[in-house]
Amino acid sequence: MKHKKYLFLFALFTLFVLVACSPTGGSEPTTEPIVEPTSETEVEQPEGELPAEESEEMEELTAADCPEAAAGTHQLIDAVQGICFLYPDNYDVIRTDDGSLTLYVKSLLNTEAPLATVHVEGVNGRTIQEIIPDYPTDAELATMSFLTVDLGGEMATVLDMLPGQDANRRIIALHNDRLVDIMIARIGEEYGEVGQQAEALYQMMTESFQFIAIDPEADLVAGPECPAASEGLVLYTNTEDGFCLLLPEKYMVDDTLSSDTGTETAVFVESLMNASEPKLFITVEPANGRTLEDVTSEKQEEFADFEVMFSFGYMLDGVPANQFEQLPGQDLNRQVMLVHNDRFYTLTFVPDDPSMGDVYTEMETLYEMVMDSFSFLK
Repeated sequence: MKHKKYLFLFALFTLFVLVACSPTGGSEPTTEPIVEPTSETEVEQPEGELPAEESEEMEELTAADCPEAAAGTHQLIDAVQGICFLYPDNYDVIRTDDGSLTLYVKSLLNTEAPLATVHVEGVNGRTIQEIIPDYPTDAELATMSFLTVDLGGEMATVLDMLPGQDANRRIIALHNDRLVDIMIARIGEEYGEVGQQAEALYQMMTESFQFIAIDPEADLVAGPECPAASEGLVLYTNTEDGFCLLLPEKYMVDDTLSSDTGTETAVFVESLMNASEPKLFITVEPANGRTLEDVTSEKQEEFADFEVMFSFGYMLDGVPANQFEQLPGQDLNRQVMLVHNDRFYTLTFVPDDPSMGDVYTEMETLYEMVMDSFSFLK
């Protein structure tokens, strides 16, 4: 009996030990894996949002993202319209009253070079045909064969040989509810070398074209403020009268002169008395509200006895100018007149007389250089 008692106590003790060593709930213990600490924390990407790097790539471009001008090109940035592109450096640019841009060589009337226009307009729920009256209808487009081109990341329609004063190519694209309409005139084989230049202009503009953020207060950037001087040429800048131009390095400048109504700058070789070389005089005076038409009429009245005539269609840095040829004076002279920022500019080239041989030929060379390089300071 005593033996059984000891057996019972031993069994009870064994049961107690087993219960005490078992985990709560009686489940079998498991081994937890050891998590190594890391220096990077993975953040779950919210649904519908791009990673930061991808979002940056899709952000709207700014003027700083526009292609830089290389040799032979100028950079155009029109942040008011939200566009930029490159164009050949022998073109000038003007903005018309409706905000469109026109690219031309020497004159808007020059038919011996291509011409391009760029127009940007809000769609505002309208169809393309309502914005561009001569744009083909959907039915006409269905029967036409036309090209498309990438224009700043948008697919643009290219319509060739559209009717007009000159055969032209239209490049039309939609971006952010705005329609871009580019026209290149005088393009095609029938225009010979001019047509080839138009093709080159088309390629340069479309391949460099970018859409950028709109800035309604931004100034138009179209080429450098003043032309760069190359070998044999010097850049002259007149900050008081607000212009700059290129001259052959043999010329001297005296800008200390003045007239009764304004300032005068003389350009000459060696001396103002040197009659064997051409001369240029640039006078600047207040326009006092007068227009180009007003000052042209005044010049006609001044030389009424000589029945002088003037020609129009000239442009200096995008500003219209009129020209009088062979005006009487100490020497026959050529005068180019324009009005800019309520200032009246007159450029007088001497001599404008073919009978003077080499001096006249040199005058023509000086004239071409000044007309091509004359720029207003911003």
